[in-house]
Amino acid sequence: MGLIDLFKEEIEIENKDLSFLKVGDIIWARRYRTDEQKEKIEKGHQESPYVVIKKKSGNVYGLLCTSNPHGEVKWKMLYYPLGRLNYDMKKSSFIYCAKVYRLEPSQIIGIIGHLSKYDFNQLKKQLYILINSNYRTKPKIERKYLDFKVGLGDVLLKNKEKYYIYAFDSRYFYVNKLRKNPKTNEGILINNTYYSFIFAEHEVIRRNSIYDIVDTFNSGEIEIIKNYRIKYYEELKKMKESNILKIGAIIEYKTDLYYIYDEDNESVFVYQIFPEGILESNMVYIKIDGEFYRTYSTTNFIKKDILKKYGYVVKRYTSEEKIDFNNKRDEINKLFESSSEKDIDNFLPMTVLENEINKEYYLIISREDKIIEVVNINDFKDKFYFELEKEKCPFNYYRVLSKEEYSLYLKKIEDFKEMVAMFDK
Repeated sequence: MGLIDLFKEEIEIENKDLSFLKVGDIIWARRYRTDEQKEKIEKGHQESPYVVIKKKSGNVYGLLCTSNPHGEVKWKMLYYPLGRLNYDMKKSSFIYCAKVYRLEPSQIIGIIGHLSKYDFNQLKKQLYILINSNYRTKPKIERKYLDFKVGLGDVLLKNKEKYYIYAFDSRYFYVNKLRKNPKTNEGILINNTYYSFIFAEHEVIRRNSIYDIVDTFNSGEIEIIKNYRIKYYEELKKMKESNILKIGAIIEYKTDLYYIYDEDNESVFVYQIFPEGILESNMVYIKIDGEFYRTYSTTNFIKKDILKKYGYVVKRYTSEEKIDFNNKRDEINKLFESSSEKDIDNFLPMTVLENEINKEYYLIISREDKIIEVVNINDFKDKFYFELEKEKCPFNYYRVLSKEEYSLYLKKIEDFKEMVAMFDK
């Protein structure tokens, strides 16, 4: 039974008594109180579902549900998605969390249903996080109406560190730490935010200790993180099983990285390689499998028995092709570090660009010759076409999405805007 069948006849409320309504009910109500207000609302939008979030002094307060969330959906705490089939709705609905409405008896038409325990618990967490955020619009609701249970998928803040809950029992939360600056590390892209998990470190937090909740993930996002964890442990297991010293290996030894370019029975011959941030005058660049590293022109050797004695880890294996040196630091710097290089040949699908004018980010979804088709990565309602010219191009190269990130981005579009068709080939 859909909404049209459910509300052919309105419910008459005697003596303005709303006691039959419960917190968590999904109700159908008018969005206006007077005829003057009604005239200002577009036809077809004059009645909407609301979720009863609190009852106080005989008044009922609700959160509005909409099937058309605005561009603010990029900040996920503003909207909570309701499953269309779970609540017998004809359209996918989203609870708008930033404003609480007082509903008068004359506005209420009937009851659709009641939020599930899971949805209601997640909604209250989402409201709490939004209230404690720095977002400009916040709901006016007292903490006592937001009694929720912390659990799987929540992000806790304790002693200025953030932790992700991957399991819990009656006494502890079992957590992975999140890196302080995830933008500088390989991370998981969820809702346009990078979360960088340290899966190798496991900690526990007592449930009765002092902490705060600063984010929460839904069941679909939890599954994504779970798959990343499984992939991490599979790669770790594979690495341990094939932790063999050979030419082409990049190894970690005493917290330093080395590239093995040759070996004999007793030793491996290596170049020590350094991350981007380290730069000294006598350093040069080497190119390994298409990637650039910094090193010194002098080589070293390490005894194999010493490596085995003190321990080493093979980070990855590369090809055994001859490495290329390049002493022209400035030339390599542009390719390796700069996000402002306008090499339009790199402007391919799945590439994120930064607009010089509005400083927003755009995703290339197709390219034909010197024409690119892009969509705003935070507000994907419209597509834009640009002709690529180095001198006039308004974009800076930023980065390329991984296949996992791109798949997640497509899923987000499907969930929130039902516009995934525009990416069809």
